[in-house]
Amino acid sequence: MYFNFISQTGLDLNYFFPPHAWFLFLTATLSLILGINTWHRRYILTGKILMYFMFSVTLWAFFSGIEAVTASLAGKIFWSKMEYFGFVWAAPLCFLLILSYTNNWKWANPSLLVVLAAISLITLILAWTNEYHNLIWDAFYTGSDKLNIIVYSHGIWFWIFNIFQFCLYCFNLVVLIDRLRFQKAPYRQQTITILVATLIPVVSGVLYIFNISPIPGLDWMPISTFFTGVIFAWSMHYYRLLDLVPIARETLVEQMLDGMIVLDDQQRIIDINPSARKMVANGENIKIGDHLADVLPELSSTISVSKSRSTTQILSYQETQDDQRFVDVRFTLLTGSKADANCSLVILRDITKRKNMEDSLNQANQELEKRIEEIQKLQHQLKEESIRDPLTNLYNRRYLMDAMQREFARARRDQYPVSIILADIDHFKRVNDTYGHLVGDGVLQQLSRILVSSFRLEDIVCRYGGEEFIIVMPDTTIETALSRIDSTRVLVESTILDISEQKVQITLSAGIAIFPDQGSDIDTVIKEADKALYRAKLEGRNRVIAGAISD
Repeated sequence: MYFNFISQTGLDLNYFFPPHAWFLFLTATLSLILGINTWHRRYILTGKILMYFMFSVTLWAFFSGIEAVTASLAGKIFWSKMEYFGFVWAAPLCFLLILSYTNNWKWANPSLLVVLAAISLITLILAWTNEYHNLIWDAFYTGSDKLNIIVYSHGIWFWIFNIFQFCLYCFNLVVLIDRLRFQKAPYRQQTITILVATLIPVVSGVLYIFNISPIPGLDWMPISTFFTGVIFAWSMHYYRLLDLVPIARETLVEQMLDGMIVLDDQQRIIDINPSARKMVANGENIKIGDHLADVLPELSSTISVSKSRSTTQILSYQETQDDQRFVDVRFTLLTGSKADANCSLVILRDITKRKNMEDSLNQANQELEKRIEEIQKLQHQLKEESIRDPLTNLYNRRYLMDAMQREFARARRDQYPVSIILADIDHFKRVNDTYGHLVGDGVLQQLSRILVSSFRLEDIVCRYGGEEFIIVMPDTTIETALSRIDSTRVLVESTILDISEQKVQITLSAGIAIFPDQGSDIDTVIKEADKALYRAKLEGRNRVIAGAISD
């Protein structure tokens, strides 16, 4: 009997455990253990890919097991979708695993990786949106009741993806069989085990895809991966898979970028690769059997001192006056089974570019620090210019507003008064008209210095505008403020200002208001101080008036 996929909704919590479900959960457990076991080998490309492959098999087998024990059709379809989180990645990861193992990773170019990932992601998305297009499954019907099986009728994309993954598996088989022709033990045993482990899911997949399984509808692929995991575990334990990687000496030694020199116990050269010849002076003339002291005395002296231990040092070669080469030398003592069988491995690495880059980087850092210091100075200068009056160097009106807001907030919290003094030069226009604006500017500057010196460091002296000044005195009573500004007024009156060969004498009027008694905000307090100043002007100037405090 067929069921329509779209009409099924909701998950049934009834479960039935058929025999093959236990194999699936066992497969998931074993795959998870193998994935965790390869975690410490994740820095090896083959180990990293194998780890991801086993984790994908874990997801595939685990969700297949849940699908096998779920009784309802809707539940089975849901867990079948969950299987695809592992299923779609298994074949591509197996393909990449073989490329890495057989030293053919050069084929895995970015375009190929994008294609593999794209096809897998498309398949995963189509599985989860199948009810809208039926490209993965187009119908379902009951299979074996004893095994709790639902037979899936597959759509066209399912066949496309299976052709894709079988092509990958077949490629793996061809590459592994070709590799067997040139390998010796223990690499041959490794390759045989990987070949068998790869062949098992291919055979089981053919049984399922072409419906030639003895149990219709039973997907043997996730079940057979149990044996794949067992074989991988066997290979890792007995054949040291991931410890012994089959790489030819030509690739490993002759083409390695690092230089390699092998010495016997008499410090005679018994092997040297092309990279080492390029890194040392007269390297092309070095012959097997030459004594290290004869051809590389700068190395021989270091190794002689460190005969009993491994060392690392950096040598500098001055090949020409303008060309200096830096070589990182790593000396490792290799101990054999007999006392006279010791030899030494010397690894040379050209770090000239790194050293030059480090020197350039240090120089750039020094220049950058200088630039940052200059920028910080400029930022400080700009900040000061933005809050300072350019003529008097006092704080300007912009800073005054921020400072009063800050001081009022602190005064509210700590409950103390803030006195505000608004001072003005008497008849300042007469000074400008009589002596000129240059002298008028000088008067403002000298008065500013008198004000700053007459008040405390915590008091804020600002130029409010024109010939007006405001002094903010935190935690100061109106009586103290009156005394201080009046003393300043007397000082100003008695001071003869010498500006541009002109003798100028001025007087000062001031009004005082206090926060919070005469206002709870900035504008109100300044307005009260301005009223007091206006009274001082009306009463004849050259005097200080304090605003009236209401009871």
